Amino acid sequence: MTQTSEKWITDLKELKSTFRKEFGHLSIEEMNTKPSPGAWSIAQVIDHIIEVNESYFPTFELVRKGKYVHSILGNFAFIRRFFGRMILKSVLPESKKKYKTLPLWQPSQTDLHENMVARFEKHQAALMAELEATETFIRRNVTIASPANDMIVYDIQTALDIIVNHEKRHLLQALHVKSGLQSYK
Repeated sequence: MTQTSEKWITDLKELKSTFRKEFGHLSIEEMNTKPSPGAWSIAQVIDHIIEVNESYFPTFELVRKGKYVHSILGNFAFIRRFFGRMILKSVLPESKKKYKTLPLWQPSQTDLHENMVARFEKHQAALMAELEATETFIRRNVTIASPANDMIVYDIQTALDIIVNHEKRHLLQALHVKSGLQSYK
C-alpha cells in the first residue's frame, strides 16, 4: 500500500471512531433533530456522506475491471488539476462557504430510524475495502470523473482527498448540530 493510501485509511479509521464516540450514544430522536427548518440533522449528514462516497463505487469498480473511460477532458492535466483543486477547496473543513448539494446526493428528507452510526461504520469499512482493492490504480493516479458530472475530471488521488475532506467537513457540521441539542431539551 502506498504511503498516501495509508494516510487515507488512517483518516477514515479516525473518522469512523470519532463518529462512534460523538454520535453513537444519541437516541434516534436526537439523531433526527434539525437545528432549524431546512437544515440537516446528524442522521441526514451521515446519510449524505454515505450517498456521496457510494456514488464513487461504480467508478472504482469499472477502473479495476479496465472498463472505465473518462471524457476527453481527462486527457488534459491542467483541466484535471483545475477541477480537482476547485472541488477539493469547496469541501475543505476550514472552508466557511456553504454549498448546496446536488439532488444526486440529497439525504433522506424523512426521519432515519436505523442506527446511522452503525451504518456509517459499515460504510467506512466498505470504503476502505474499495480503496485497498483499487490500490494499483491509485498508485498510477488514473483519471476519473465526478459521479455527478462526467465532464468534471480529476485524478483518483484527488478524488480520495475530496472524499476524506468532505467527511471531515461534515463531521464539523454534525458536531455543530450536536452542540445545539442541549437547547432542545
